[in-house]
Amino acid sequence: MTRIRFIEVLSRKGIRKAEFLFILILLLLSLTLFFFQLGTRPLWDVDEGMHAATSKHMVLSGDWITPKLNGENFYDKPILYNWLAAISFLVFGFTEFAARLPAATLGLGCVMVTYLLGRKMFGPTVGFLSGVILATNVEYIILSRSVIHDIALVFFVTLALFFFYMGFKNERQRKTHLLLFYASAGFAVLAKGPVGVLLPALIIGFFLLVEGKLGFLREMEIGWGILIFLAIAAPWYVLISLGNRDYVGYFFIQQNLLRFLSPMALHHRPFYYYFPVLLGGFLPWSWFLPLALIGALRGRFEKVGEGTLFLVVWFVVIFLFFSMASSKLASYILPLFPAMSLLVGILWHELLKVPTRELRKGFLYSFVLLLGILPLATFYIWINPPVRFGSLYGVHLTRLNYLFLWIVGGGGASFCLFLNKNFRASFSTMAGTVVSVFLFIILVMLPSIDPYRSTKGLARELDMMLPPGERLVFFDHLRDSALFYTNRRAIVLSAPQQLKDFLASDRRVFCVIDSVDLERLEAVKDMTYVLDKEGSKLLVSNRQSS
Repeated sequence: MTRIRFIEVLSRKGIRKAEFLFILILLLLSLTLFFFQLGTRPLWDVDEGMHAATSKHMVLSGDWITPKLNGENFYDKPILYNWLAAISFLVFGFTEFAARLPAATLGLGCVMVTYLLGRKMFGPTVGFLSGVILATNVEYIILSRSVIHDIALVFFVTLALFFFYMGFKNERQRKTHLLLFYASAGFAVLAKGPVGVLLPALIIGFFLLVEGKLGFLREMEIGWGILIFLAIAAPWYVLISLGNRDYVGYFFIQQNLLRFLSPMALHHRPFYYYFPVLLGGFLPWSWFLPLALIGALRGRFEKVGEGTLFLVVWFVVIFLFFSMASSKLASYILPLFPAMSLLVGILWHELLKVPTRELRKGFLYSFVLLLGILPLATFYIWINPPVRFGSLYGVHLTRLNYLFLWIVGGGGASFCLFLNKNFRASFSTMAGTVVSVFLFIILVMLPSIDPYRSTKGLARELDMMLPPGERLVFFDHLRDSALFYTNRRAIVLSAPQQLKDFLASDRRVFCVIDSVDLERLEAVKDMTYVLDKEGSKLLVSNRQSS
């Protein structure tokens, strides 16, 4: 008996050591992908500049209730990310790093919650593999490095579902976990609106229905839970609605209900829109997802049970929910990425642990599909080069070819290791390829792209030339990063005649316009003098520089 207890102690110490190593690797991986050179790039136009400018105004004005953009109330998004960014600005100043820090932190946090959920469901190894998969897919890395609200939603939805599952499985601490579930759902509503509680509710409801355990609803501390949920989610919505009578109609009816139901909604896309988005956004792991889903539905995995069913329901509910919505954007389905990561993590764990002939055959087909698409894409770019890519984004085609060749090489190396039955090295090579590709993009490609996606340089130059209080002027659309860098308001001239009338002013005026737009507006072209250029954007005036 003493020897058995001694062996058990050694085993527990080994498990704790392995878990410490797993957590350390996930932290280092997330810090590299999400935080590396986070503040060296300027904020990009559309979304980043918009949300950063809104948060900056919140700090400068002292109004933490009603967000404003360009001098007008901005109701499109709830308040949570703005609060987090504003707090970051107070600590670190008005910098790019401070604006992106909440996204990177939430991205890291979601990776760790995914690890903990996988650990609870299937053990530390599955949790670790799933955390790596979540941290190393294309869309998740991008959104964890961007000033955008979606990453806050995915973190709190994942956290809510984690606490629900912990409460569902752990009777001794059920009340505590379920109350934390309601608190997390409250923050999810502050992050993105009603969808923050609707998604977890649908997932939990369908899960309990399929499991035949709807009676568990009576144990979910609904009374206290609703109070906690409302205490977190309701105050801001009440305060902004009391101060702005038009808020309820705009946000809840127009931005949520009508955008979901109306075929005339902004960003209207067909029902199948998310199929290619999923394949591209979840690369390189998306090609193993069909095999993971088939394995889960057929009950082929060793540890099939409530955990696997919960993940499948999680995936199906969110995918169908957003597929049925009229308004669709690629970032909307991010809340299903943790579930996909866990399903694919289970799949790879089975390959590492019990590499049956059928499973290896399934992996072979997945690899062949992935490695068939990548060389074809590379060959297509080589014979049909995107010549406008350089003029639109500043990326030299040679670098793009090198990038694709490196991706193909990394995928090929992972495949060769798989064929040699070195499955751990195959997984590590796949993840390592993603890390190396993104480091190459951050260090080599983004410096060329930044001038085409940000208006920082021209905005700073204009800010020194314009008298205090005068507005920035843009043609065709707002360059919102300029609002962050200048603290000025802006005017957008939407028609050529408006631009022509503006340039005919008796005083010297300035405008930021795209070089392509200026080239096609012959009548305006003769009235302008180009003062400076940033990427594809021009700073023009109706007078020459003195």
